Amino acid sequence: MQFANVGLLLGGLLIAVPIVLHLVMRQQPKQLEFPALRFVRQRSVQNTRRLQLKHWVLLALRCLAVLVLVAALARPGVASAALGKWVLTGSLGIILLIGLFVSAAAWLGGENRTLAYILTAITALVGLGTIGTGVMAMTSSSGPIVGEQEAPVAAVIIADTSPRMLYRHQNQTRLEKAQELGMWLTSQLPEDSEMAILDQRGQTAVFAPDRGAARQALQRLEIAVGGKSLIDLTNNALDMLQDHPLARKEIYVLTDLAAPAWDADQAQRLKAKLAEQPDIPLYIVDVGADDVRNVAISDLVLSSESVSENEDVMLQAEVVADGSSEPKTIELFIEKQDDRLPIVENGQLIVPEATRRNRQTIELVDGQPRAVPFRLPSLTAGTHHGWVELLGDDGLSADNKRWFTIEARTPWSLLVVESANAESRDLVNALAPRSYRDAGRGAFQVEIIKQDELAQAKLDEYQAVVLLDPGPMPDANWESLESFVQRGGGLMVFLGRAAVKADFDKEAPQSVLPGKLSRQWRAGDNLWYLDPREYQHIVLSPFRDIGASVPWREFPVDRFWSLTDIDTDSNTIVPFSNGAPALIEQRLGKGIVLTFLSSVSDPTDDAWNTLFTGFQSWPFFVLSNQMARYVVRGGEQRFNYTAGDVATVETAPGEEATIHLLFTPNGLDPQEVVPDSGTITIPFTSSLGTYRIRPRTGGKSSGFSVNLPPFATRMEKLTEAQLDDILGAGRYRLARQQEQIVREQGKARLGVPLFPWLMLIVVIVFGLENVLANRFYRQQATES
Repeated sequence: MQFANVGLLLGGLLIAVPIVLHLVMRQQPKQLEFPALRFVRQRSVQNTRRLQLKHWVLLALRCLAVLVLVAALARPGVASAALGKWVLTGSLGIILLIGLFVSAAAWLGGENRTLAYILTAITALVGLGTIGTGVMAMTSSSGPIVGEQEAPVAAVIIADTSPRMLYRHQNQTRLEKAQELGMWLTSQLPEDSEMAILDQRGQTAVFAPDRGAARQALQRLEIAVGGKSLIDLTNNALDMLQDHPLARKEIYVLTDLAAPAWDADQAQRLKAKLAEQPDIPLYIVDVGADDVRNVAISDLVLSSESVSENEDVMLQAEVVADGSSEPKTIELFIEKQDDRLPIVENGQLIVPEATRRNRQTIELVDGQPRAVPFRLPSLTAGTHHGWVELLGDDGLSADNKRWFTIEARTPWSLLVVESANAESRDLVNALAPRSYRDAGRGAFQVEIIKQDELAQAKLDEYQAVVLLDPGPMPDANWESLESFVQRGGGLMVFLGRAAVKADFDKEAPQSVLPGKLSRQWRAGDNLWYLDPREYQHIVLSPFRDIGASVPWREFPVDRFWSLTDIDTDSNTIVPFSNGAPALIEQRLGKGIVLTFLSSVSDPTDDAWNTLFTGFQSWPFFVLSNQMARYVVRGGEQRFNYTAGDVATVETAPGEEATIHLLFTPNGLDPQEVVPDSGTITIPFTSSLGTYRIRPRTGGKSSGFSVNLPPFATRMEKLTEAQLDDILGAGRYRLARQQEQIVREQGKARLGVPLFPWLMLIVVIVFGLENVLANRFYRQQATES
């Protein structure tokens, strides 16, 4: 129980006043000289006793009136809904006891039956109300909180600090609007409330014991790139409130209500948790602008992040307009290569000069993405940084620019080893077409040898080795291949008719192969083909957007090997349509082995499949290129990341242990980073732009680029129906104006005040005291 005016409880001492008055004003018995009549004496005794009873009734009513009035003025309140119902029940119970007492006195008095009937009827009604509230208190713990004075609240205020919140409307960013509303909210919460501020930077938050600390946290809010989602932050808020000692708990989410902030695929856990904790109200406060006008580069797609020197690169920018259909100009820039830069001079980051390579003016349609293609021809060897940029200002500048990094390098060196009857023509033409080789633009520099020449080959001169239909080999050859892969080389094995089960199941071949040979399968009347089930592996990444439409069925597989005792550490990337493995990945040390269980090097008239020989056999052409890029580690290297990702950079040969300098886009002093086995890891990319890395002692620089996730700044607002799907219907309250927040708070916290009930008791007691006093004293005067 809490009291707004504790000092007024001392007024309870005034209960002594009616007691003193009762004692002082008590009439002394009069001495009368009557005849010694027995009847008169008995009548006198009865009247005296009745008068004493009436005086005690009046004394009790007056004392009770003083106590209830003092309690009412002290404004008591309780924070528990269940206890509040019991307080209501108790208040009605007090009124019921008074009614019973007075009704009994009226019936005992016997002079006025009408008054007795009225008092009895009123008492019966109060009794029914007391029974009703008592039943409610015993059957349910939920309900309105009793008490006019609000109890302290444990509140978590979640602020959306994504780059979208920089959108400026009416000369105020959405983040500034959120801060303003957050400040107002802190002033509306009851005294002694505890508040915690969460934002997408993901920093640890604690409950602030005073409003000043919470307001300082709101003032320090900054835009977070790649931080936690609002779904995760709301989950964290529920966890924080679950064990908080205060009984009343609330969550406020200040957001522009844009769809990218609420991922429906991640919301199931939050929806379930909200349903489990219905006593914690969730307020969604929309601080977004109603009239949005913004043009954004929502995504930038590269044909390849790592290419051979002199190879062309295609870029495609996705431009989308929200609330605008005006023409826009977009430009492509790329920096000149200069290994002396970057450096920091006088606090300024000096980077290589950029030149404009392309410029286009495009027409836009509101809400419809527009693809804008660019071409970068003949890049020289090295790391190239650049960006595409929209000209002109709009409400949000954070999405008018996207950065990219491309590595151009000398062709990967590939050694193709043919067995006696294998033909490498199809595979070599797929990996390095003659026209590309003649022009010096091929991704691979291919050397072809026969299997019996493998023992003399210097494997360390190559990034990867390809075994085409290998036959039995000396153990020394298999051991050399294993050692080559362990050191970081790549190996592709295409098994065919030359493989011999007895030889390949020995220890030396098994050090490289993912399992033991079982048997050769023939399709016969069956239709077997490559049948990728998922496209998450990097080897299958070119097919992710078109996976269902790739015509794998058009390229039947007639024969393939099956394996037994497959290594548990291996991974089936592609199966055949009958479920048997077709392409298996195995990691050995620092390198990768890809084993394909059907031959691609047979004569056309006796081929095991039509993967290369079928009509328009582009799917396997693409797949074989991805396999080769993967084993030479080109497929794993990334130079373009999404904000918040962990980035890795491979050092140049000979620089595996050299301390490097990391230059971030924010222009601060460079950080020293130490490679781990030739790999530099940047654990968190919190700034948009280009990150540059170069050896501290000088040398070639490298780096990578960081951008927002695709379409992260789209500002279409969620509808209430969509919010219902994400959070649960009726589990949140949506407010778009400050007045709506006040109204929703009133429903959730203020409840039914106790003061009117106490004053009602005071009125009833004073009324009864007045009626009874007048009647008793009138009767007393008459009797005297």
